[in-house]
Amino acid sequence: MSLKIKRDPTITPQQRMVIDIIHTANWVDDKMSKVLKDYGITHAQFNILKNVQAAYPEPLSVKEIRDTIMFTNSDVTRLIDRLVNKELLCRNTCEINRRKVDINITEKGTRMLNRLNPELKEEFDHFFEMIISREEALRTSEILRLIRNSP
Repeated sequence: MSLKIKRDPTITPQQRMVIDIIHTANWVDDKMSKVLKDYGITHAQFNILKNVQAAYPEPLSVKEIRDTIMFTNSDVTRLIDRLVNKELLCRNTCEINRRKVDINITEKGTRMLNRLNPELKEEFDHFFEMIISREEALRTSEILRLIRNSP
């Protein structure tokens, strides 16, 4: 038996769009989490690893990581601690400013991302390329940036 959910007629198209964005974000997060689970990391930890790897060979400070991470509610220090414990990141005292801690990716972290990236590419890129045109993807990104950059 198929259950049809009636839509609230008082919801505007803009409100429906927000609901759809939230549902889609949760769907993508669930799909990504299934791939990341095999590597023992979370989506937030993956985001930190990718940001630190992108800066390599330059290290990032905890503040720089916090400013670039997708997950604004996350306790970045705790996430970094877990990645250091897994030997995916290393933490060093900055030689120039002893109060600053430099975070860099380890060889083990780089190897893991090198194995993980093709899996994520396969999982997402090919899937989305089959259902969304390049033009639709660019327009969607443009709309989402418009939302995020509004006052």
